[in-house]
This record gives sequence, structure tokens and C-alpha cells, in this order.
Amino acid sequence: MTSLAPSPAAAAGATTAGSTGRRLAGVQRRVPVLQVLVLIALVLYVGAKDGDYTWADLWAPILLQASFLGIAAAGQTLAILVGGLDFSIAAYIVAGNLLTTHLVGVEHWNFAACALIILVICLLGGGLSGWACHRFGLEPLVVTLGMSSVVVGALLGTDSKLVNGAGPGWLQSFTAQGSRTFGLPLPPIIAAWIILAVVISVILAKTPVGRRLYLAGSGPRAAEIAGISTRRVWTGVYAASAVLAGLAGVLLAGFSTGGDTNVGNNYLFPGLAAVIVGGTMMGGRGDYLRTCLGALIITALNFVISVQNVNAAAAQVVFGALILATVALYGRERRLRDRV
Repeated sequence: MTSLAPSPAAAAGATTAGSTGRRLAGVQRRVPVLQVLVLIALVLYVGAKDGDYTWADLWAPILLQASFLGIAAAGQTLAILVGGLDFSIAAYIVAGNLLTTHLVGVEHWNFAACALIILVICLLGGGLSGWACHRFGLEPLVVTLGMSSVVVGALLGTDSKLVNGAGPGWLQSFTAQGSRTFGLPLPPIIAAWIILAVVISVILAKTPVGRRLYLAGSGPRAAEIAGISTRRVWTGVYAASAVLAGLAGVLLAGFSTGGDTNVGNNYLFPGLAAVIVGGTMMGGRGDYLRTCLGALIITALNFVISVQNVNAAAAQVVFGALILATVALYGRERRLRDRV
């Protein structure tokens, strides 16, 4: 009678393959190797298609576009780390954009006064969303969508000419591709993005604030037992998310030719895609550097789509497939709160 049991050699091979797979998965959890390889492949492809693989014609525009996306997605990263979502980001981008172009460009306000108004709006709106989600156990998607409508409706209802105007000249230079930072061929907006990435990464990894945020996302009950107010964490995270989105809107006021009520929509879902593709998942897994990498991938992919003249519908399919592939890769892992 023939035995159906695997031979010792086959069993040993399967064990070795499984062990290798676990090691590779462990490396991927610590370092986003696959994302780096995908980014390199996309950049090389664009460079080969364009024919001129130079800083001015390839790296500069990718980094420039990715900087806006990365800044817009910074707050979404924090929201996802605590186990939430922020769909009001688009509204705060619009607020920063419209108020800067109109108040500074048309009404000739002092930029600091305009920035203060934007800051107050973002802090109050974002903080209220985070507080309400935690206090009443409401779904963040619903609350932030509602807050988005409130913010945009209030802005457009105050002045029908709010879309007129342009950003100040210094802000236009700050976001221009041809500008330099201390003589280096690096636009100031990219340098600012690098500084922001370092600051957020240090806060998340090296400070009590970051540890509270991760613990609130990975184990809310454990956080409360440890004396951490998860309600304060949620309030602070959503306030920070709104402020970062408002900052992106202000910067876009210098990059664009004028105010745009739809500018936030261009960064809401791509920003969410950047967070997920980078490898940051719900409940305390990931960091902002992964989001930066995701923003570069999404931007490079947009360049590939542009080179190939892919229509909008096909582009949505590509983005959706990329998100699903990333979720499938990381979704097989247990949540941090479920690990022993």
C-alpha cells in the first residue's frame, strides 16, 4: 500500500521554505523592501520612457509633487495609527488654500494673521472631530465627512468671491521647482518636507507623545490602564491632522495660480493610498517615513500613467489594485493588540 505521507526530505524542504518566508516577512515588517524596489522600478521606467534621466527632468518633479502629497497625508498617518480615519483633510486643505489666496492675495492681509486664522479653524474643527469620535463612540468616517461639509460650507458661505486671488510672491518662490535652498538645487518645499518627516518621525519614535499615540492605537484598554487618556490622544491627533492639512493648503496656494474649491479632493484619496501603500495600517503599525515612501510611489506611478496616456478609469483600477495588494501583504499579520 502506497503511503500518502510526505517524505522526510519533502517535509524538511517545506519547513525550510516556511522558515524563509517568515524571515522575509519579518524583514518586510521592519524595512519596506518591496516598496523601495517598486519605487526604483517606477522611476527607472519613467526615466527610460522620457529618455532624459536627469534631476531637472525626472527627480525634481517627482519629489516636488510628492512633497505636497506627503504633507497632506501626514495627518492621515496619525489618524490611522490610532485606529481612525480622517476624511475632513480635503476641507482643511481647501481652507488653507482659499484663505491664503483671498486674504493675502486680495485683501492684502498680513500672512501671519491669515496663518493664525487657519490654525484656529483647523485646531477647533479637527479637535472637535477627534473628541466627538472618542466621547460618543462615533464612526470617524461619518464624523469627519460631516465636519468637512461644515468647514467648506462655512467658508464658501462667507464670501462668494473667496476663490479669487493668488498666494504671496515669496510663497510662490518657496514652492517653485526652479527655486534653490541655500544654493543647492533643491526646492524649499522639498527641504521643508524632509524637515517635517524628521520631526514627525522623532516625535513618534523617541518621545512620550509618540509612545502614547502608538499605545492608544494598538491597545486602547491597556493605554487607559496605564493612565493614558485616549480621548486626549484622539483629540490631539485629529487636531494635528487638520493643521497639517491646512499647511498643505497654504503651500498649494503658492504652487497654484489661484484658489480652488476642489484642490483638497486631489489629495484625499491619493493621501490615503500613500499611507496604506507605505505600509501603515490600522492600530499602531507603521510610521510617517513609510507614508513618505508611499507618497513617492503614488507620485511616480502617476508619472508612469501620464507617460502611458492611461485614461482616468484605468488609473483608478491601478491605484485600487496597488492598495489591495498592500493590504493583502500586511493584512495577514495579527494586529499588535492580538500579539502575545
